[in-house]
Amino acid sequence: WEPRQQQVDMSAAVAEALGTKGQLLVEAGTGVGKSFGYLVPAIRRILEYGETVVVATNTITLQEQIIHQDVPVLEEAFGEGFHPVLVKGRGNYVSLRRLERAVQQRTSLLHDSNAQEELMRLEQWAQGTDDGSKASLSMLPRGDVWELIKSDGSRCLGKKCPRHSVCFYQQARREMEQGNLLVCNHALFFSDLALRNRGAGFLPRYDHVIFDEAHALEDVAADHFGASISENQVEYFLRSLLP
Repeated sequence: WEPRQQQVDMSAAVAEALGTKGQLLVEAGTGVGKSFGYLVPAIRRILEYGETVVVATNTITLQEQIIHQDVPVLEEAFGEGFHPVLVKGRGNYVSLRRLERAVQQRTSLLHDSNAQEELMRLEQWAQGTDDGSKASLSMLPRGDVWELIKSDGSRCLGKKCPRHSVCFYQQARREMEQGNLLVCNHALFFSDLALRNRGAGFLPRYDHVIFDEAHALEDVAADHFGASISENQVEYFLRSLLP
């Protein structure tokens, strides 16, 4: 632990931007300590003004570093008063109702014996997991198996679901609503932003957004708000104009 003037300057600039609700673009080299540089002033806003801050990163690795490495150090320094939450997309959680259905119909849904065995292992895992998140699995599940059991908004029964009270996704939603330092990825943030444009939304009300790994921001934003067309589509369209 030693003072770094670049980190101090960055933290002061972030604090000013948060205080004025302005915009700030920061570029800092490796070793400066960027996450602490923005987390410290963000937490001060939470504690002193009761605000909510969203931190959006591009990679899961950085999200987990913030939650599991950086935040515990800052909790020890600041004490209680801020509630950090790692916010994940719905598809990261197992649906208990869909899992039960998949197990009951496994022979018709899965024709591969290995896939059926994995499904049964996932059932055992679901009985003992605390959060029902794919990240808590000791192995990466097969895509075809996870697709059958993941939480899916188009198939969700809401409060009519018999497992609603113990639903992992709903538990995560309730925890998120109580949080004031929300750590998510870029894709989830822009998904929420797109939903807000249609009068809906996923994230709770927040006061500030901090984008880390912002070099990837343009591509993610374009995926959610842009339009794309392939060369083949252009050629097909042009050919359709000819008699």
